[in-house]
Amino acid sequence: MTKLLRVAALVDLPRSPLSGGHVKGWECRAKAAVRANLPLDLTIYFSGPEKSEDLSPTVHLRQLPPVFSTARLKFLPYIPDDTDLAPFHPALARELKNFDVIHTTDGYFAFSQTAERIHRQTGIPIVTSFHTDTPAYTRVFTRKTIETLFGSRWIAHKLLNDWRVPEQQERKKIQRLRKHLRCCAAALAIREEDQLLAESFVGAENVHGMELGTDKEIFGPHRRDREGLQKDYGIPSDEILILFVGRLDIGKNIYTLIEAMEKLIAEGQKIHLITAGVGPAEADLHARLKKHVSVLGFVEPKELGRLYASVDALALCSEVEIRSLVGIEAMVSGLPVLVSEKSDIARLFNNTRGMQVVSGGADAWAEALRNFAAQPEHRAAMAAAALIYANACVVSWEEAFTKDFFNTWQKAFAEGRRH
Repeated sequence: MTKLLRVAALVDLPRSPLSGGHVKGWECRAKAAVRANLPLDLTIYFSGPEKSEDLSPTVHLRQLPPVFSTARLKFLPYIPDDTDLAPFHPALARELKNFDVIHTTDGYFAFSQTAERIHRQTGIPIVTSFHTDTPAYTRVFTRKTIETLFGSRWIAHKLLNDWRVPEQQERKKIQRLRKHLRCCAAALAIREEDQLLAESFVGAENVHGMELGTDKEIFGPHRRDREGLQKDYGIPSDEILILFVGRLDIGKNIYTLIEAMEKLIAEGQKIHLITAGVGPAEADLHARLKKHVSVLGFVEPKELGRLYASVDALALCSEVEIRSLVGIEAMVSGLPVLVSEKSDIARLFNNTRGMQVVSGGADAWAEALRNFAAQPEHRAAMAAAALIYANACVVSWEEAFTKDFFNTWQKAFAEGRRH
């Protein structure tokens, strides 16, 4: 009988229907592990009220209550996702000792710090993967918090311009990540900068690429239903439809898109924004764009597939991304993507013609959307290029999971036993 490799994957975020791409990606990997039928016993840990769910006899989802959740920090104006700030999680520590490999998905919070301690006590190898640019998000949200709490008062000027607190917090997160990498045996990364950082700690031979998969039954041009979409959401048939998918907050740069839309609406452009996601910018979207926006809130994957296949473009205006799951879903659907230059996402998609790079600021986004709306042949060419890229480069979740994660875990376990 083949011995199963016991792996614990740690996702220090709450799991719910409103969860973002990090959590959703791991839910997809769990389902892929079931379908792949590998010699693997996988438990994925999330933060939240204690709960266990068995997807199969060898694939399990576990929730453990946080020790000190950011949800307790009521004075903060907004946190995109609650996580556990405690330096150690005793309940998790007791369970981790039963695994062959521990996989961390960040290097900052309670789960990953607990994994480090267990590694030092037992020698269980740690593999890590880069999913979110937490240092950059820390800088963005620290600045937003200071501006919200103190406005234009002198203390805000001192904190932002003299003491540069947002940048200090970003550096602290980078230092914490480097400390975590010292405990790791291997790493999975997408961006070149993450690969180089990981190589400096675990060696180039132990740093591997990481792909995001997709479900081509849910996402694809066969899901197109333009007339039904317009009817269901009361959208005029003669308008260009722009889709935004993600959290409605400053971290995803939604306000740049709102301002760009305002400029186009003032010009009389027939353009309409659809948003799929939740966040504090919802009220501003309604107030500033009025009848020119449909704010859908949380959208089920099946309906999201219809949106991708039926609108004219995805606006991926976030300037802080590692690799966009929504970008992949859009391309698989044959949807052109307008993407922020600063995020460098286009390079990760091989600079496909299905993506158009937009420089920063509302004026640049307004110009890009204006030109996009005025050129139907360009839109069609981008849509065709998106499908060509997707057919050539986007794999299933099973293939991505087996090639990237399972193979890396096997190698880390074998190396650990040898040493």
